[in-house]
Order: sequence, then structure tokens, then C-alpha cells
Amino acid sequence: MHIFYNNSKVAYQKVGQGQTLVLLHGFCEDSTMWADFVPLLSKKYTILTIDLSGFGNSDLLKDTSIDGMADAVLAVLSAEKTNSCVLIGHSMGGYVGLSIAQKAPQILIGLGLFHSHPYKDSPSKTENRLKTIGFIERHGIAPFAGHFVRNLFPPKFVDNNKLFIEELIHKTSMHHSDAVIAASHAMIDRSDRTDVLTNLACPTLFIVGTLDNAIATEHSLNQLSLPSIASVHILENIGHMGMFEAPMETLEIIVDFIDFCNLFTLEPSKS
Repeated sequence: MHIFYNNSKVAYQKVGQGQTLVLLHGFCEDSTMWADFVPLLSKKYTILTIDLSGFGNSDLLKDTSIDGMADAVLAVLSAEKTNSCVLIGHSMGGYVGLSIAQKAPQILIGLGLFHSHPYKDSPSKTENRLKTIGFIERHGIAPFAGHFVRNLFPPKFVDNNKLFIEELIHKTSMHHSDAVIAASHAMIDRSDRTDVLTNLACPTLFIVGTLDNAIATEHSLNQLSLPSIASVHILENIGHMGMFEAPMETLEIIVDFIDFCNLFTLEPSKS
């Protein structure tokens, strides 16, 4: 399925019925990262998985910023006449989710940050992203993909899942350089959304990996006290890819969070 937003194709998949759950992928990923979750979740919920700008089957947007990606997601929700949803974003997808929380908080009955956070990049993180951009401009995606993918997982997982890692490296190497470079710039330029998370009226889900090399530990931990209503899950010995490293545990966390959000939205009517 797809829509055209500002003359650019935005691809997405919709399956199931019931409360809408929007799943957003992260950097150098696409919506197929949720493939193992969708069949189980769609038995109970309507699942929307969306390819962000330039990834999967989506065109590179004219506005490739995090806010531009958020506008494209909101356009999909509008096309599907979705007035309320739980939204869970992995890594960069969480940044897009926080932008949506700022632009259209009324549409969210829950926001999940799956290995993500609301803070701007540190100077060192910005420097690393600029180095990545320069490397890809000179050498392309393929030489970058191996180091990038392996760094998302703890070394033990990499050693024990060699075939899976090689398949993921191959898939990552197939992304377009312009999409990866544009997304890198988008993350460098994104706004700090600490206030958005602090003032969020709906429940927030945090899934944190203790061995996550992609997110600074202080970012992962400092954010946990910001929202007024939070479900916090700190996963021991898990890196940046909990949906692959601990699939059943993270799936159960998501299901419990959606059910909690649905109950939370009913609560005011009881008073």
C-alpha cells in the first residue's frame, strides 16, 4: 500500500483489526524489521508499519528532516482515517514519534521509545555521524554496513547468530546512499524534545538495553523520569535490537503496553 505525499510515495502495510498500532523502524532499516511481530500482533490490533523517507519502498521525501518524516506518517494516518493510535518507534523511529507527539499529541494514546530517547546528539555523536556521511560519500553503503550492523548487537549475539547477522548486513547494504546520508543529517539536525516527553499526556513505554552501544547510557536512563506515566523495561544483556535479541519478551511488553493504554484512555470516563 502507499500514498503520495508532496509527490513522493510513502509505502506502508496495514493488517489486522482493532486498536491501531503504528510501528516505525530505525536508521538503515525498513518496515520489514517488524515482520516477526506483525502476524501475532495483528490477531488483536490493526498494525500499520511504515517505510520512512527513502527506506524500503518509500521515496526520498522533499523534506528529509525528522519533522518531514513525521508529517509523512501523519499523512498516512489521515489517509487511513486513524484518529487514535499507539505508536512505537525504534531508534530513529522514536525521534519521529516524538515529533508526532509534538505536532499531533491528540492522536496518541501511547508512545513507545524502543531503544530511543528525546535528546539532541552530543558533539561527539554529531562528529561520528559526519564521519559516517563522509565515508558513505566516498565508499558507498556496502563497506559501512558490516561494521554498522555488528555494532548494534552485543558481541556474543553476533558470534552465536552469524547467518542472521550476514543476512542483515546484506539487507542494510541494499539501502540507497542518499537515504542513509539524508537520515544522518536529519538526526544531526533534530530538535531536543525533552519538554515534549515531559508534558506528554499519554503513557510512555521505554525499552532499554543494558548493552546498547548506539545510545549513551545517560540518555537511556535520564529520560525514564521525564513523563508522568511510564512503563519502563530495562533488558539485561540486550543491545540496540531487542526485537531480534529478545523477541518474545519485547513482544509481550508491547502487548501489555497497548492494553494498558486502552485501559488508561477509558479511565477518565469512570470519574
